[in-house]
Amino acid sequence: MKYNMIQKSGAFRECIVPQQAEPIQPIPLPSVAGGSLTETGYISPSLSPIMAANSLLPLTKPMHSNDQIGDSAANLRSPGAITPFPQSNANVTSSLYERNTMFFYVIPEGQRVLVTDKYGRSKIIDGPARIAKWGKHIRNLVQHTAYPGEFLVVKYRNGDQTHIPGPCQEWLDPRIHVQIEKHDALQIAGKEAVVVYAKNETGALARRIIQGPALFVPNPGEWIHTFSWHGAKDGQYKKVPGGLVFQKLWLMPDQIYHDVENVCTADDVPLTIKLMLFFELTDVEKMIEATHDPIGDFINAAGSDVISFLKRYTYDDFKSHSEQLNEIATYPQLLYRAEQVGYHILKTVYRGHITADTLQNMHNKAIETRTRLKLEREAEEQSQKLADYKQKCEAERAIQRRQQEKEHEIHELEKQRLRHEQALTHIQMENDQQYAEEARKKTQQLAYLKELQALGVDITRYLTYSRPDHVIEVRGTEKPPHLHIDSEKRSS
Repeated sequence: MKYNMIQKSGAFRECIVPQQAEPIQPIPLPSVAGGSLTETGYISPSLSPIMAANSLLPLTKPMHSNDQIGDSAANLRSPGAITPFPQSNANVTSSLYERNTMFFYVIPEGQRVLVTDKYGRSKIIDGPARIAKWGKHIRNLVQHTAYPGEFLVVKYRNGDQTHIPGPCQEWLDPRIHVQIEKHDALQIAGKEAVVVYAKNETGALARRIIQGPALFVPNPGEWIHTFSWHGAKDGQYKKVPGGLVFQKLWLMPDQIYHDVENVCTADDVPLTIKLMLFFELTDVEKMIEATHDPIGDFINAAGSDVISFLKRYTYDDFKSHSEQLNEIATYPQLLYRAEQVGYHILKTVYRGHITADTLQNMHNKAIETRTRLKLEREAEEQSQKLADYKQKCEAERAIQRRQQEKEHEIHELEKQRLRHEQALTHIQMENDQQYAEEARKKTQQLAYLKELQALGVDITRYLTYSRPDHVIEVRGTEKPPHLHIDSEKRSS
């Protein structure tokens, strides 16, 4: 890529020419008397010696990606296209993109300069503009911009000061301004508050409380109260004065860890009591009027209550009554002081205690011994419970086994009874069938004999004919005879 600079009537025009593309036809220019149009541009013989010298400079150079080309409508990348100015979030000055000649000064659009003539008169000129340099002093002005959440602090030469919340912009005019600074507005979230001081109309200091959510921009002469309370440093529980420095008050329930150190029991055993205090700020005005460090007040009041509590018990008694430190009624001085400074104590938590090293070692050994014995007892109890459980399971299994055997025997007996009843039923059925058959045969025989008797057949003789071995016929009269029969036993 290369660009050609065409000089015409005291102005400069740049035309970008691709090196690998086809040659661009030169733009037709109106004829000027006494001049000639060359490959590199129009050369006028009426140019001044300085302009003529400038016309002898090289008019072509390689084109790079970071080259700045033109700052007016005459600077073109292609016919009809204007080279845009880069945008920046920083404060902008006119000198960044100025395009000057020897006799003229070009002010880009969106920029502002302060022009002072030879008589000391000054005026402000906004771009786009093109002004002559002769006999003038030109000073670029700086633009300061504040976005939402920011504000500008403008200080004037007469001693006044204004705060302009964003979004806004202001040019630094050295005739009236001393300084313009940009600051962030204070963001106040919900359940937060700040204390602001300022002079009222009578000149006296007045205080006001601003609660969130809000975006606070102070007025000139106002300042925010800075609190310095007891707080922890380097992640430690111990609170030191000035350890907590802040401006925004927290109106939601909060808590702190606090260790009351070197407190003695009734038998002079030194202890360190570990506490956790839960509280909530309910009255900001009361807190500001009554104290400058409520956390320090809580620490002192809680320490006094703990000392009073431990003096009533020996070390052994304290261990059996230590759960009372979880009750809020154990801390009357803490409750009273919190009410005085506009706070409400929600609850207290006892997190344990620490004794001296020697006593702590003895205590640890005693705890270790008790724990070991307790574990052994629990292990033995578990062993005994396991043995009882095994015995119980074996007894239950024996009962289940006997119950199963009993049920099996009952089942076998029931099966035998059913089989016996079935056999008796079968025999009875066979007997009934046999009896019925015999009765049928006897009935048929009786009918047959009756028919024979009806035909005059002697039934007795018929029945006994050729059947008995001996026939003994006894005929009697009215008086039955007496018989004695002695028969010999026949050999087989």
